[in-house]
Amino acid sequence: MSNVPPTSFKNVQVTAIPEIDSVTKKVKYKTSFDPDSLTITEFDTVINYQLISPTPADVTIKKVTFKPVTSNQFSEPSIGDSGKIVTFSDANTAKETFNLTLHFADSDGVEFLVDPEVTNEPPVPPM
Repeated sequence: MSNVPPTSFKNVQVTAIPEIDSVTKKVKYKTSFDPDSLTITEFDTVINYQLISPTPADVTIKKVTFKPVTSNQFSEPSIGDSGKIVTFSDANTAKETFNLTLHFADSDGVEFLVDPEVTNEPPVPPM
């Protein structure tokens, strides 16, 4: 039997609600995350961001980018066929705070970006 701990999973539920901007009269989206931000405390954690109701059905995740871009902490993101979920892993070997940029779009071509934070707090190796 190995001493490798089970994989840790972090799930973030995302809502994106359309509203009309009072100045431009164009559609913009108000997004929220549950939880608001993530602190990763285990090595090799799998992270999922998932669009949930009441987000309109035509809103999808198109792309994910990371800042700083030179980081080797995150795997290549995988967006589900539905565009409703993105999954990637976090090595969590460096103590640092990162901004993800989630790129969204709706069927009318409205695109918007949101930058949630992920803070890496690597575990302390046993003495």
